[in-house]
Amino acid sequence: MLIHVPAHPSETLCASSVVAEGLLNPRGLCVQADGSLLLVEAGSGLPDQTFSGRISRLRPDPHSAGAYLPAQILADGFRAMNMQARMLRDEIMGLSDIACGDGRCLASQTDYVAGSKLLDLQYTPPEPVFHSRGNLNALCYHPSRRSWLAVKPDTNQLVEFIPGQDERLLVQLPDLDQGQEAVPVTLVHEPTTDAVLISLFSGELHSDPHRKGIDFADKAGRVIRVWPDSGQIDPLIDGLQLPTGLALCPDGNLLVLELCDSLQQPLPPDWNGAPLHGGFTRFSGRLLRCNLHTADVTVLARDLDTPSNLCVVDGAVLISEGMGLTGRPLPAPGGRIVPLGGRVRRVVI
Repeated sequence: MLIHVPAHPSETLCASSVVAEGLLNPRGLCVQADGSLLLVEAGSGLPDQTFSGRISRLRPDPHSAGAYLPAQILADGFRAMNMQARMLRDEIMGLSDIACGDGRCLASQTDYVAGSKLLDLQYTPPEPVFHSRGNLNALCYHPSRRSWLAVKPDTNQLVEFIPGQDERLLVQLPDLDQGQEAVPVTLVHEPTTDAVLISLFSGELHSDPHRKGIDFADKAGRVIRVWPDSGQIDPLIDGLQLPTGLALCPDGNLLVLELCDSLQQPLPPDWNGAPLHGGFTRFSGRLLRCNLHTADVTVLARDLDTPSNLCVVDGAVLISEGMGLTGRPLPAPGGRIVPLGGRVRRVVI
């Protein structure tokens, strides 16, 4: 069944609260058996903070349900790469995701200088156990294959990592309908099918040099289902606007993040610090719930600031927000100007 996101899906807006703030481009989150969270931050992107990426643990606050104590830094000093000059958008690369499986927790890191890698948190500091070229974005453990899968947005690939073996290409993702690259962002293992679900952000069209940085097709993002064994690709959801994070709920519903509702005000090479949106319209992201059986789509949260990653916890979902150069001025609703900052939001579902 192909699910099409309607122009105006129904809304069931859920209560939300910020449970952590002052973060440096928060990305992947992973819940532990004791309820604590592992969180990776790509880093600030500031020129004098090249190695500001870090991995933290957030423990539940025993005195406040749904709240967390201040983050405990487990490892820091990871390279943060500000891609603004190349992308003309708020793009900070570095640590990108964290996932657990087979008794291990691995974090993915994109590093175009020293080489990208998967880091094993059982070591202090975390040690690289797999190496790769290019952009290693989302990561998941595939239990039946007993391997780690990752997507690479710059080469549009699904790749696999098995101990003792080199990185293996599983699927080369084809271009989308208007010739733009697929740009896979997130993947999750789907237990009922043993396939993986992958969000496709949809790349730039490169059709208008005056729109460099924001030349994206409207509502061209999608979610696909991919079988690693055969390489078969089936469309699952279309009509998405720049989808990022995915998460499966215990009831089988799929949660999908949309980064923003439109693009505007790229950050040109001569940008002088003026309060611009930076490509992605700030505070316009959404959390969607997609029923994979009935094809119903419901908005659970809106007005999110460039949300990127999801993590389902008991009765709620945690969302990483705030992408870009830490502290730079942002246009905000109501004509306000606010400093860019990362946070984790808890949405009751």
